[in-house]
Amino acid sequence: MINQLLKRKEYLCAQIEECKRVVSAAPPGKFEICSDRASTRWYVKPDNESRRYLPKKEIETARLLAEKRIASFRLEKLKKELRATELYLKHAPGENISANIAKEQARYAELLIKNDRVPWHLQPFNQNPFFPEKRIHPSPSGHLLRSKAECQIDTELFYRNIPFRYEDELYIGGEIIYPDFVFYNEATGEYKYWEHFGRMAEPGYRAKTVRKTELYFNNGYLPGKNIYFTYETSDFPLTMTTICNIVDQIEAWLYQ
Repeated sequence: MINQLLKRKEYLCAQIEECKRVVSAAPPGKFEICSDRASTRWYVKPDNESRRYLPKKEIETARLLAEKRIASFRLEKLKKELRATELYLKHAPGENISANIAKEQARYAELLIKNDRVPWHLQPFNQNPFFPEKRIHPSPSGHLLRSKAECQIDTELFYRNIPFRYEDELYIGGEIIYPDFVFYNEATGEYKYWEHFGRMAEPGYRAKTVRKTELYFNNGYLPGKNIYFTYETSDFPLTMTTICNIVDQIEAWLYQ
């Protein structure tokens, strides 16, 4: 987990420097595009000056300014993720501490079970029986996950004290499937689900993802209502910013 975040930090720093290079190499001023039904006009606005019209013959300048604006937007996003990553790395417990936390949780869970006051997420459930040997990524929660991204999600949920089940059985549309993460609001009796699709660069995997997504849609499971979807490839990994945004929504839903 920590090694993955360190690699992500290295990637973010490199991308930030590249965005800075693009911004500094571009012409001065902010590029603006204004459109109406009749035409599209370009403008450039230098700092502390009025904007001026940029004729179409200066297309190379327009292209550089557009690239600059895109890089500026991306630069701010990358900086925010870098700050979040550095903050997490600063406060994340070491592996030994995480292991001790998992052991302590197991001890307290055992006490609850003995007293017949078992929380929903600690009750027995039908977990995905297929390929258990592929669950190889340990989380501080004590769970073993199938991917590093799932481990990141599991860890964030655990540290935020959000109850959940991993790969719990769901009967839907005449089929049994196993959503990655399942959440239950005991106050309302509602469930929510989170599916992470991690190999979207592979055509066969994408085809299975489309089929599974359609199964959800056809049975009333919709993003923004009762299910979350996240995706990644090796070139575009799942970010902690995305994970934290979704966990924020789940937390608000559980404890509103």
